[in-house]
Order: sequence, then structure tokens, then C-alpha cells
Amino acid sequence: MKKYALIILFFLSILQLWGQQKPLTEGRISYITLQNIYVRFESSGMVQAGDTIYTSKDQTLIPLLVAESVSSTSCVGKPLFNSDIKLSDVVFVKTRTPEKLIKSTTSQTIAETNIRKDSIQTVQTQNISKPSTEPKREQKIRGRLSASSYSSFSNSSDFNQRMRYTFSMTADHISGGKFSTDSYIMFTHKANEWGNVKENIFNALKIYSLSVNYDLNDKTRFLIGRKINPRIASLGAIDGLQAETSVKNFTFGAVVGTNPDYTDYSFNPKLFEYGTYLSHDYKTQTGQLVNSVAFFQQTNSGKTDRRFAYYQHDNSLVKNLNLFFSTEIDLYALKDSIPTNTISLTSLYLSLRYRFSKKLSAFASYDARKNVIYYETFKNYLDLMLEDATRQGYQFRLNYNPTKFIYSGISGGYRFRKNDLHPMLNANGFLNFPQVPWINASVNLSTNWLKSSYVDGLIYGIRIYRDIVPSKLSSGIFYRFVDYNYPSSSTSSIQHMAELELSWQISRKFSLSANYDGTFEKSNQYNSIYLNLVKRF
Repeated sequence: MKKYALIILFFLSILQLWGQQKPLTEGRISYITLQNIYVRFESSGMVQAGDTIYTSKDQTLIPLLVAESVSSTSCVGKPLFNSDIKLSDVVFVKTRTPEKLIKSTTSQTIAETNIRKDSIQTVQTQNISKPSTEPKREQKIRGRLSASSYSSFSNSSDFNQRMRYTFSMTADHISGGKFSTDSYIMFTHKANEWGNVKENIFNALKIYSLSVNYDLNDKTRFLIGRKINPRIASLGAIDGLQAETSVKNFTFGAVVGTNPDYTDYSFNPKLFEYGTYLSHDYKTQTGQLVNSVAFFQQTNSGKTDRRFAYYQHDNSLVKNLNLFFSTEIDLYALKDSIPTNTISLTSLYLSLRYRFSKKLSAFASYDARKNVIYYETFKNYLDLMLEDATRQGYQFRLNYNPTKFIYSGISGGYRFRKNDLHPMLNANGFLNFPQVPWINASVNLSTNWLKSSYVDGLIYGIRIYRDIVPSKLSSGIFYRFVDYNYPSSSTSSIQHMAELELSWQISRKFSLSANYDGTFEKSNQYNSIYLNLVKRF
């Protein structure tokens, strides 16, 4: 079955994308450091400084970072909370819509406008029997092909190398028509473990997106294949058919398909799922209000695996204020092996971001969530998962930029569960100087404090980055001093961590980057080298 599914999925990649009028634009994590997360978008102009980048987690779009520095197709910013985000993970930014001119400056302009409207109405009346013209569609094809090598070695372990090849391509309105396609495929393997690939190709091959989109008109669209739907992004990738239509400010969608296999991310016809969603968008000159509600049923081999609903509220109507709220409710449970209809709060997330001025902004959030239970898929672990109490956490962040030459911020978090011996506390602070004149480089100073039931320690860091050849060759150096204590064993650890970066823009669409990361302890040394060659088209 997996062999035929792979053939079908590759056949779909001949075409390429999601519809035109998305409320969110998709990006991917391209690089991660201790202080920053780098995001890349396939199209230029998708993000501006100050925009919020969202990640998806447990059916929720969660603010991940605020873009502090942007280029044409990428941005970088400090994470708003500690997360397990990884390279190539999908993130989202709200699509920007150009503002329309709504005021006329003179009475003459108003009169001319009315005359034009009357003329247009007259022409439309005279030609009422003629079919309306189709909106002009322009073909756009863009893609990215990369080859990466990650090598690690130490004085206590053997040399280990992992290769990764990534292909992504988006084709909008092929030949000016209604079809678009999107694909994002990755192949990863270790040099000495080729047997795992032969045993199961999906141990190495990961198809994150492979879909064909058809725009019936400017309001209705259909998609088939594997794709994350931006309106229900936290559901993850969906293998199957998705349909969406809009009527004024309302958008209604339906999904029928399967979940990717939870062990190797391959196609699994046993994990059938279906559901619907409804959202309402309200926009003003100051911001927008978006409310979304969805209902989904997920199965495993025909039996109910999970049934749930979620509600999401995103409000930026008040100037400089953004309120985000989401909640998820499970509607199904097994009690003594008997299916029951129940209502159980699975997650609740609330965040508030306020920009006091161009120099000062603040962010705070509250997060409460339980383990998501799939009663058929994880039935052997139900007792353990049901016993796990709700995790709750608070996060805050304060950014202050006194001048264009200084950026600063502090953040902190508090997370706890009933079974924890001690709640987890963390605090972070940074000072960033984007242009230091004496060395013509950017300098970042940081400190992190972490305390939990298993570790108590501090990390101090400094990062220096500069252009060697403007727009062509750049380099950076990063040093961290780590002082950790482990209460459970009454031991401590001192680490010196160094990182070297080098980026070479060989041509407009061809680039090469190299990264070395070393960790040095009293008796151990750990080293890693990362090389990445990218070709864009």
C-alpha cells in the first residue's frame, strides 16, 4: 500500500498550491540558534518588522516570535517562549492586504468618481447578457533544492554523518489556468544505516506537502493531496480532499481524508478523518477580528480514535493591541472500554501583545493543556496518559529599543504540573547592538537562567556577526558559558560552547553555508559540522 501511495503522491507533484485568498502565509524554519529563530518564505514581501510569526500546536495557532529583522524572503526574531520547534517546521504569518483608497480629496474628484460609476453601470446594463470575464491569472513557479550534511564526533563516540536532501516547489496558476500545486519533500539518511532505508523507504523519505489545488472561482477552491490547511493548521497535514468557499465575511470548509502515519509519516488509509470548519472575518482600518470554530472526527481501523471541537479568536481591532485565544474540547472518551459522549477541556491558550510605542512592547500568555488522547492509536498507554495532570504555564516578554542602535528584551516563564517536584522557572535577557562602528558588526549579549526539578543553572552568551563582503560573504562567532547544577545527583557541570558560521551567496539563487558547533567539558568534547548547499529557481 505504501509503495502505491508513493507513486500516487509523486504523480501529484507534476502540478502545483493552495488558493489565492488565504488568511495566512506559510513559511518554514530555516535556522535556529540559542537566541534567534530564522524563518524563510517562498515569496518576497510576506513579512515586515513587527509581524507575529505563529506555530501550530494541539489544534492551536500560537505566536512563536515577533519579526525583528527582515529581508525580502526571510525574517529573524527572538522566540516568545521555550518550544521544541525544529528545522523545516511549518510556521505562519498573517497575509498582508494592501489598504484601499477610501477618501477623495476634492469635490471634483468625488464628482468624477460618480460619473465613472454611472458610466460603468450603463455599460453593464447594456451588456447584461454577456458573461463576465474571468480574473486574470499569472503563472508563478518558484522552488528550492538543497543538500545538507550534518557530522558529529567526540572523544567518547564514533564519527556520525547524516545527509539531508530537500526539494520544494510551488507553481501558481499553471499556464494561467485554475490549477496550482505545492510540494515539500525531504530525504534524510545516515551513511552507515542504509539498511533502514531499504527496509522502509519512509524511514528516510518525508513528504510534508504534495498537493494540487483547483480554483473553481475567486470564492471556491478544492485541493487534493497532502497539505496543511492554514485555517486549521494545528490539525497538521491532511491526506485527502479539502474544499472551501467564502460568502461575504464567512468562510466554510470541509475535509475528508486520512492522517499521516504517526510512526513514519507515510500514507495510512486506516487513519480516516473528516470534519468541517467555519470562520468569520471582520476588518477595519485599525485591525481585524477572526473567529473560527471546527469539529473533527478521527478514526483508526474504523473505530473512533478522537472526536473534538476547537474555537479560535484573533482580535487586533484595538490599535497596538493583539488578543489571541483558543480552546480545544474533546467530545469522546472510553470509560471501562465503553464509548461515551463527553465534554472535556483539552487545552486553553490566551496571549496578549501590546505595543506601547515604537520603542516598547510587551507580551504575556497563559497555557493550560492535557495530553491529547487517541483512544485506539495509543490504547496501550492510556492509563499512563490519563494519569498525567494538566500542564499549566505562564510566559511574558518585554522588548525595549531605546534607539535604532540598541535592542533589548527580557522574558520569563513559569510552568508546572501536579506531579512535578518543583515548577520550572526560566528567565532570559538580551542586549543587541545591530551595528557596532569599531568592528562594523552586530553584537548580541544574552543570559539565561533555568530552574526545575532536575537542573538549576545559568548560560551567558555573546554573538558577533558581520559582513566580510557585503551581500556576498558573512560570518559569525558565538560563545556560551554554561554553569549547571543537578539537584538530584548533587553534581555540577561547566561547559564552554563555541559556534562558527560562514555564509556565501555565490549568486542570486545559489548559496553555501557552513557551521561548526563545539561543546567542551572537563573530560569530554563534542563537535558538529553542518554544511548546506542551496539552489533556488
